Amino acid sequence: MRRACSLALCLGLAFLGCEGPKAPESSDRGARSVLRTTDDQSPPNVLLIVVDTLRADRLSFYGHVRDTSPEMKRLIADRGVVMEQAYAQAPWTLPSVASMMTGLDPARFLDENGHPWGLPEGAVTLAEVLSEAGYDTRAFVANPTLHEGNGFAQGFEHFETAPYDVASLRLHADSLDARIQPQLESLQEPFFLYAHYLDPHDPYENPELEDGKSPFFPEYTGRLRGTDVHGLYLRKLAMEDPEQDVKHLKALYDSEIRYVDRYIGEMLGALPEETVAETLVVLSSDHGEELYDHGGWKHGESVYQEQIRVPLVFRWDGRLPAGRRVESTVRLLDVMPTVLDATGLLSPELAESLEGRSLLPMLEGERGEELPAFSRHHAEGPVRIARIESRRKTILFDREAEFQAETERQSIFLELGRERMQRLEVYDLASDPAETSKLAGDGAVHFGGKEVWEGIDPYVDGLRIFVSGLEGGRVRGRIQLERPPEKIQRWFMGPEDRVQLHDREVTFDWLGDGVDKGISIEGALGSVRDFHVEAGELEMSILWAGSKGEVTMPLGLRRLLTDRPPMLEVDGPSVSLWTREALKGIGDGARDEETLRRLKALGYTD
Repeated sequence: MRRACSLALCLGLAFLGCEGPKAPESSDRGARSVLRTTDDQSPPNVLLIVVDTLRADRLSFYGHVRDTSPEMKRLIADRGVVMEQAYAQAPWTLPSVASMMTGLDPARFLDENGHPWGLPEGAVTLAEVLSEAGYDTRAFVANPTLHEGNGFAQGFEHFETAPYDVASLRLHADSLDARIQPQLESLQEPFFLYAHYLDPHDPYENPELEDGKSPFFPEYTGRLRGTDVHGLYLRKLAMEDPEQDVKHLKALYDSEIRYVDRYIGEMLGALPEETVAETLVVLSSDHGEELYDHGGWKHGESVYQEQIRVPLVFRWDGRLPAGRRVESTVRLLDVMPTVLDATGLLSPELAESLEGRSLLPMLEGERGEELPAFSRHHAEGPVRIARIESRRKTILFDREAEFQAETERQSIFLELGRERMQRLEVYDLASDPAETSKLAGDGAVHFGGKEVWEGIDPYVDGLRIFVSGLEGGRVRGRIQLERPPEKIQRWFMGPEDRVQLHDREVTFDWLGDGVDKGISIEGALGSVRDFHVEAGELEMSILWAGSKGEVTMPLGLRRLLTDRPPMLEVDGPSVSLWTREALKGIGDGARDEETLRRLKALGYTD
């Protein structure tokens, strides 16, 4: 390999307010620049390794009892920094990778129906910034849902993805390595190489299995094979011996990890040692996999740990301490700003425009402020969203949402969600990492929904009314508007809660059942005439735009704008009223028909 020499490139990065970062102006792609990091060293190459569907707790260097990942441990984890609590922003590929590659929440890329189809042209990706700065950018992707048509090739000079049929799921890590290795010799430094392996995505099978059985559990005598997981996922198949069947499928999944581990080792081994020494290596996944942990299979339908906790490891020889482990909660949307910080390309303006933040100080040993991680399912059906901070996790599931299943598939997953998920679940991950014991009942332990709502609030437009921290009694109220609202969205309400609209007046009657709930009203910005709350004998805070007030509040035409829900400012029961203009999406969010075809071919939508 060679490091090409030319004049240093001056990169100007700008941003467009809440519309997201703006791409830098194009540079001459015929020349490579020698960039400089903050300490005047040449910038590192960047190798991003994503292993699809890889949950952290099945890796040996994250504590799994089986030796599933010796090469990843030897070549990356032992020589780098392991983030113990890293979270994907969605439990499936499209929204999760979109977030990783842009440093933005997946909610910025949704269409009008709330579906994430890809990356619109308005998004600025990690590859685009690196390419404009003179990096040789190449991607080799085994997951066919990530393709040029839905924007994931932006910024890559060379982009290869798998064809969109079921056969693609039967290709393995050796197939991807066969495409990558011939390209290694022609890489020009600095380079950005993105390798996205598909193992251990189902079907759980690879050339090392014997008679469909894993070397980790060869004594299995049942009928299930690794190709049956999708049938279990759709409830078309049933287990004859659940204990043995689950052990067998877990062993097959572990074998998939062991197989991809070997080829990651071979790919890294094919790079000259001196090149690896000048490379920032990032290892992660887009999401995890459910192995009947909470009664389901595969991924995309919940935000439990097995689906959203992912590995995240950074190796950078001579810069990051080998063998360091960091306990703080971090997010995949932090990957882009971290890489750009390491390469000297994270300008203050660009950093301000991203929702992720650089982990480089934390990787180098600084403690830093821990930020919460939010993960949302971003798929069909009622909202499922989780908030994790300092090993405390809160989940909200909108069980009573006005969602009508239109297909058998939608009915299956709506039923599954209602079978296993409550509206509010709180876990202590330090003592209960498998989320088997829900906390409930007393004080701050129980009331966690208002913090979870914080992860939704920036992406919802209009007026909000929310009751928080109330257990017992009822709250009734009304709000009068200058004009009829365009839309009323109910959030996390129970079967005994009521909301009605009469022309320009909205009335509500909510039970204090310990779950934070409310409504958002689109088209009501600045149009409030009167707001009245009746709470009986209850002691409550009535808040608007961050300030306490009286129970009856004539507000005239005042705009109630806040960057943060007022209910987050108080402890105990409260009713909050505020408005917020949603962060704008990027691009038109159009439904991509080719992506839809690929998802259908792979069995992920009807």
